[in-house]
Amino acid sequence: MEKIETNYGLMSIRNRILIFSVLVTFIPSFGMGWLLNSMIHATITEKTEQKLLYSANIIEREISLWFKQRNYDLHVFSNSFVISENLARHFSTQNNTEQETSPPSLYTKKIATYLNSVQKQFDDYTRLFVLDNEGIVVAASNSTDQVPPIQLPGNTTEQIAATNFFKGDVYLTEENSSPLILIGIPLFSKEYDTYVGFLAAEVRLQGLLPLLQAALFDTKEDLHICGALIRLKDGSHFLSTGHSADFVTPENVSNKTSQLFDSPPHLQNFFNYHGTRVVGIAIPLTTSGWGLLITENYVDVFARVTRSRNRNILIICSFALFIGLGAYLFAKQIITPLKALTNGALQVANGNLDVSLPLQKNDELGFATRMFNEMVTELKQSHAKLEQLATTDALTQLANRKQIMKSLLKHFENYQRYSTEFSILMIDIDHFKKINDTFGHLAGDAILIQIATIFKETLRNVDIAGRYGGEEFLVILAETSGEKAKHTAERIRQAVEQHIFTFEKYSLKISISVGVARILQNEKNENTLVSRADQALYLAKENGRNRVVYIADPPAAPLAG
Repeated sequence: MEKIETNYGLMSIRNRILIFSVLVTFIPSFGMGWLLNSMIHATITEKTEQKLLYSANIIEREISLWFKQRNYDLHVFSNSFVISENLARHFSTQNNTEQETSPPSLYTKKIATYLNSVQKQFDDYTRLFVLDNEGIVVAASNSTDQVPPIQLPGNTTEQIAATNFFKGDVYLTEENSSPLILIGIPLFSKEYDTYVGFLAAEVRLQGLLPLLQAALFDTKEDLHICGALIRLKDGSHFLSTGHSADFVTPENVSNKTSQLFDSPPHLQNFFNYHGTRVVGIAIPLTTSGWGLLITENYVDVFARVTRSRNRNILIICSFALFIGLGAYLFAKQIITPLKALTNGALQVANGNLDVSLPLQKNDELGFATRMFNEMVTELKQSHAKLEQLATTDALTQLANRKQIMKSLLKHFENYQRYSTEFSILMIDIDHFKKINDTFGHLAGDAILIQIATIFKETLRNVDIAGRYGGEEFLVILAETSGEKAKHTAERIRQAVEQHIFTFEKYSLKISISVGVARILQNEKNENTLVSRADQALYLAKENGRNRVVYIADPPAAPLAG
């Protein structure tokens, strides 16, 4: 009898079922693993892009505020009579030598002495200059010899006309390892309609480094985030958080990196000047004319994708051991949460940040779902923080000027539509500059915070208080007549007068002056209301401070007879 071959090898039904089951399990599992990996990659890419854009917006705002602070500093310096009077006398002696009563250098020396005393109080300023319109140095700090003319920016006139402030290009000197920039403001004389010179300062840009580091610091993720400021005209970066020596010898970025600034800001991957693969965003800064490049290490950012991919490979190999029903049931269990992830990702892409996917299983898809939910939560928190930063004063936690003026406009529109009466208070802290000069700006900040607390305790929930600027506050009293607003202002004034303000070991007594104004039927806009309240505040200060002034409604114009 012929022996029947029972070993069919791969052609056996068992092996064919096994191979079929492995293929049916392996191919879909591989496909779903690849899709999941792509979704996580896309999700991390979107999250990273949002985070870097958020950091870039903060940096751009901080740099803008930094320049505004420098502008404010120069205006404060220029208000000194030492500059105005001695500069006028200096020009007078130059124009009329017959009336010269003292050497011209005496006036410039007084200005230089003042500039030296000011410059010593600010580490960021290397030198301060008083220049004439040609850029010739009239007086300068830290200078004993003749100072050569200062090279003003080519568009100084245009910058002065636009912002009453100018700034030059970034440069380096042998005396300073930090990059420098020349900024300045015009100086005006009572005898001339136009400016007669400039107050300029040479500023260290290294002072921007803490702002970059603070904006890029991330306590939730241990990622290496680097921010660099780049001079767009030649592609050299002059300040970076990458390492402390970056700003000593600026390096040029590659042409490919420079081209990133030509397209709308979005996350891209490239190689930095160290040859490391990174992902980053390049944004031109409109306020400074620089470029901002924020990068993260590519491997660090997508480490979760790599780990997820490795886990998926192991899972797929394990799935290959299952047959038949196991493959079918497992595929069914994958499809349901995968659809939920897809639908959730679509909702997030459409702007819905209230998505929360249920955790059905504690497996890889459950991990992806948990990461997705955490991502949505972080995006929502970031959005809320950004919105709060845009509407809240960081020191007092009251509404900032933009928000309080927005609320005032809303009240004004409601009054025009529904005749809903309201009043406003313009409040100013008396002798606030003296407090800052005597006890320091930290004491001033402490007083502002405590006064904000008094507002919160004194005002109703429907009232709105905001920091209008410096030591000035604007309060909107809803559905309040002028007389009631006056009583409320007096109650606030008394609360401040009776309050004992504390700072460190000091106990201080503070007073405020308040101007009151109510909405009128013939009010043109909300700014005229603010102007009347400001006028009342001015009268309160003129009449001795620590008082409330309410200007009665202006009398109606007489009828033409």
